[in-house]
Amino acid sequence: MDIKNRLPALTKAGVSEKALKQTYKYQKIYGFNMGTGEHGTHNNDADAFKHAFMQAYATICVNRAWAKFGGDIHEFVEGFGDSLDERNMDLWNNSIGREVAHDLKSFLGNKYNSYSIDELSNMASDMIVDKMRNGELITNPDDKRNFKNMLYDRLQDKDRIFYEGEYWDAMDEDERKRFSEHYANYKSRVKGKFPTKAELITKTLIGDYIYVHNYTRGDGTKVSGYYRRRVIY
Repeated sequence: MDIKNRLPALTKAGVSEKALKQTYKYQKIYGFNMGTGEHGTHNNDADAFKHAFMQAYATICVNRAWAKFGGDIHEFVEGFGDSLDERNMDLWNNSIGREVAHDLKSFLGNKYNSYSIDELSNMASDMIVDKMRNGELITNPDDKRNFKNMLYDRLQDKDRIFYEGEYWDAMDEDERKRFSEHYANYKSRVKGKFPTKAELITKTLIGDYIYVHNYTRGDGTKVSGYYRRRVIY
C-alpha cells in the first residue's frame, strides 16, 4: 500500500464521489436519515456519515494530519457561507472520521498494510455507522456539543481521568456501567491514589488535561463533565 498508489484517488472529485457512493450504500443497508434531491446529504445522518467517511478515507490513503488539513480548508474556506452550527457539525464529524481511521490502524496492527484501500474504507464505514447509531456523530446542526472540546480530536474513554469522589458522585447509573472497566483499570494504574480536584485543575491550566463540560448526545444521552488526557496523534 505505497502512498504513491493512494494519491490518485485523492482528488477532490475522487474523494467526494467515493464518500457519496459509500453514503448511498450504507443508507440502503441501515436506512438512516437522508433527504431528497440535491439536499439528500445536508444536515442529516447522511451528511454526518459522508463527512466522517471523507476524513477516514483521506487518513487511510495518506495520514491524519493531511486529512485534517484538507478537511479544515474545506470547512473554513469553501464552506465560508455555512452557519457556525453547520460548521461545528462538520468539524465534529470530520474528527470522528479521522479517529475511526486511527482506531482501525491500531486494531489491525501489523496486518493493516495487507488490506486494500477499499477493504479498509469498508471497515471504516461499518465503524462510522456504529458510532452514528450510538449517538457519537452530530446529525443535526442544533446539537449543542461544541467542537472546541475536541482540541486535538476527540479523545477516547480510556483517556478519561478519575478523581476521588467523581466516579460515584458525578455519574448516573448508566455512566457507571459504561465506565466501570476504565475506572477499574485506572484505579489499578494509580494504585488507588486518585488525583485531587486541585491537581486536575492545575494540569488543565498548564495544558496537560482537557475539561469537557456537560453535554447531551444526539441520542439524548446526558454526559457529565469530566477530565481527559490531552493526546496528540
